Amino acid sequence: MLCVFMQKVFSCVGMIAIVLMLWTSCGTKDQASQKKNGLSAESSLFSKRDCVDEAKGACAGFIVSYPIFSGHDSVLVKALNQSVQEFIVSAVGGNGQLPFAVALDSASQQFFEMFRADVKERPEMALEYTTELKDTIPFLNSRVATVQMDGYSYTGGAHGNPFTMLVSYDLTKEAKPLEITDLISDTTAVKPALEKAYKLSKGLQETDPLSEVVYAEIKQIPLPAQIAIVANGVVFFYNAYEIAPYAVGSSAVLLTWEQLGPLADKNKWL
Repeated sequence: MLCVFMQKVFSCVGMIAIVLMLWTSCGTKDQASQKKNGLSAESSLFSKRDCVDEAKGACAGFIVSYPIFSGHDSVLVKALNQSVQEFIVSAVGGNGQLPFAVALDSASQQFFEMFRADVKERPEMALEYTTELKDTIPFLNSRVATVQMDGYSYTGGAHGNPFTMLVSYDLTKEAKPLEITDLISDTTAVKPALEKAYKLSKGLQETDPLSEVVYAEIKQIPLPAQIAIVANGVVFFYNAYEIAPYAVGSSAVLLTWEQLGPLADKNKWL
């Protein structure tokens, strides 16, 4: 099922899949070396399925693959795992006040209740709903852990919705989630380079109007909700609908440390 999920996501994001694979390959190498220093991550799986009529394909699946960190520093590991779990519970719309496993189970039950209610309203349709999250660790060293969650949701309609969530954790500060202002010293000054890179990712020239690929009301590219550290620089990820229609797709924009220059402190994180 997870393989099907990744095929769906990759078919929707096209060339971005190549970028994500490059991030992951960089992260895998760094993660392997980090095991020598006592910090590593392994994926764990929460999976549930609910069927009203399996013969007709009227089923719903709720699948979450998430990382569990381990290492010699038990205080750091506990803080990091707790931060990641809060991030994942938020991603699936769960109750953050509940223990992690209970929160995932509760979120799955809410999803199944919605599915069954929709099936009851439209019994003539063979509805197949899904919520899926797949984890990767694009970057991990003694200072930063970056977690990437690639998701796919389908609850009826013309198409499903792939999405990506990214967060970097400061391992020198009890796994504090890093904000854009922690990574970029001047969030206004970075926008010209970001807009140029975004245009290039969409096949435009630097001089082409941004309005060709974003909503008409956007005059200057905004900062995305998903920003994280990887080995080569800082990734800015725009999900579908965030600044452009679904047909335009999502966009992964990497600004290298060299492109960022004095706007980002490479030595602080690497």
